[in-house]
Amino acid sequence: MIKQSITLIAGSTQTKQVLYEQLQQLLGDYVHITSFATMNGLPALLTADYFLFSSEVTRIEANEMCQITGKEMIVGKRTVHHQFIDQLLKIPQNSNVLIVNDDDFATIELIESLYQLGIDHFRYVPFKRDQLFYKNIDIAVSPGESHLCPPSIKNVIDIGVRLFDMATILKVVEYFGLGEKISSLISERYIRNIIDLQRELSVAEQNAIHFSQHIQNVVNTVDDGILAINHQQKITVFNRRLEALFHLSLDEVIHKQLSKVIARQDIIDFILHSNDESKFFTIYGVDLVIFRHQMETENTIVATFKSINQAFEVEKLAQQELKNKGFYAKYNFDDIVGDHPLLKDCIQIAKKLALSEHPILIQGETGTGKELFAHSIHLHSVRKNGPFIAINCSALTESLLESELFGYEEGTFTGALKGGKKGLFELAENGTIFLDEIGDISLTVQSHLLRVLQEKELRRIGGRKVIPINVRVIAATNKNIQTKSQEGTFRSDLFYRLNVLTLSVPPLRKRKMDIPLLVKYFITKSGKWVKVEEEVLEMLRKQEWFGNIRELKSVIDYMLTICDGDIIGLKDIPHDRFQKEGIQDIITSFPIPKDLLEMNDYLFLLETIKQCNNNGKPASRQLISIISEKNGHYLSPQQVRRRLDSLEIEGFITKGRGRTGTRITSKGVDYLHFIADIAGT
Repeated sequence: MIKQSITLIAGSTQTKQVLYEQLQQLLGDYVHITSFATMNGLPALLTADYFLFSSEVTRIEANEMCQITGKEMIVGKRTVHHQFIDQLLKIPQNSNVLIVNDDDFATIELIESLYQLGIDHFRYVPFKRDQLFYKNIDIAVSPGESHLCPPSIKNVIDIGVRLFDMATILKVVEYFGLGEKISSLISERYIRNIIDLQRELSVAEQNAIHFSQHIQNVVNTVDDGILAINHQQKITVFNRRLEALFHLSLDEVIHKQLSKVIARQDIIDFILHSNDESKFFTIYGVDLVIFRHQMETENTIVATFKSINQAFEVEKLAQQELKNKGFYAKYNFDDIVGDHPLLKDCIQIAKKLALSEHPILIQGETGTGKELFAHSIHLHSVRKNGPFIAINCSALTESLLESELFGYEEGTFTGALKGGKKGLFELAENGTIFLDEIGDISLTVQSHLLRVLQEKELRRIGGRKVIPINVRVIAATNKNIQTKSQEGTFRSDLFYRLNVLTLSVPPLRKRKMDIPLLVKYFITKSGKWVKVEEEVLEMLRKQEWFGNIRELKSVIDYMLTICDGDIIGLKDIPHDRFQKEGIQDIITSFPIPKDLLEMNDYLFLLETIKQCNNNGKPASRQLISIISEKNGHYLSPQQVRRRLDSLEIEGFITKGRGRTGTRITSKGVDYLHFIADIAGT
């Protein structure tokens, strides 16, 4: 018996293939199926018993392309393929979703089909070919036409080619008179897919219920009260803490208007309309602060109710966490080594200055120990239990220094952290911030800093909120900023603000009697049992030490590394380092690491090589890599090799073969101290 024929005509090759496979699966045993795609062209003449078109647009296009002769011609109705339903169910509630298809009629038809399937948890926006931008839309859904989506929409869900619905299949069955038995078999095949779809919808619904309950359980464990209101001002989240505060149950408030639940208009006005992020309230005798956050993408307001007592506890924990992060003073006046009268006078003055709350300006040449004095002053002040944060202003670019000092709001610039970031002034609340090399900051940063000193408040970059702060500022410089203010490169008003209390740290060449004490101190701190010949001490006393304590420490580190046995002699002195221009001129020629990662890598490598040299071990690439893994600063042997190549080019290390290994040079010791100062270690 010759099968009757049906001809499928679709628009695209992809649509033709998918619909052909559907017809073949359901009807292929009983009807011969031929398929064409208009995009690939059509024969001049087409004849068949039955023509089935994928869309009205395709039917019109096909009739314009060729002569079609048949007993029956219909345009099939289409529905979403069940395999892609789960992707649609994952779209967030109340999202605006662009529906993209190749013509307006097909777009509306797709929207109606999705509604009929019960997918109504988001808002549908029909696609228009001549419209390139859609406000507040970042999700699009398309049945195989994703190439039409505007480029501004990044999240595109392709739900594949839509299939013919059951009504269309039954029309074909009825036309060919296949009989009730075959009709039932075909219906069962189709319905099996629908059952699978219904099962997926049921599972998804149960998952949604469980997830909603999970979210409620999570917010119930939070010590703060949490309230969320949707765009209709209806309550969607109301946790157990708020039930206790307002003496209401969840069932009484969920999905109710905020104004029907909370009687106080001042609270309602703050939550719904205020531009402030927080405000103090007393509710039923409880003192608390309400924090308000607007979720723009979900058109939702979240309010957090935090008791004042809890806030104090959180603040104490925050202060402890800052100490855990290293935001505390590490040195006191006992760590400042020397017996010279100039130094002792300086320490006595510093102790008196510490008892005041005014800003302090520490002046002195590079390497004199200005940071040690800053740490010590903090620990001698009434703020000793608060955080101490030090930052080297000359080591950062203007924009990076601004964001580090004052913080920024979310979305201020590319790469900004979600939720924004607190600046160092905020983190130093009730403590001290030490601004080293303040003479190098730009005029822009100077103006912001002046506001902090004058008004005791700041505004984050990109923010509108004024944040009050309680921080003492200690600044240090090796430059004459009074001269810089006269030249116009440093704001005179900022200079006078900083110059309330001044401290001048004497250079090492003015207290050379302290050199033997310092040598003994640094050798003892190194953990080595080494004797220094008297001729070496005499030679060290003769030098001018333009790099001061830092230069002396570098020289001692070098001599400890290269000396033989347990004696440092004249042969171990790096005479080439004692130049008239001083160590500062050498240091200023050092390359600045490109980023924090490179700086930390160099710091680790040089410290490890120096330690290996001190212990008489060859510093091989493999050993350095193993040590890095143990210290949590993992570098592969290949990464170590690349970094060592860079350090060798600069003359900071020498690479030997076999037992010799890699050795740090005297220049490398200087560079190690240089980047250690930048890193604040």
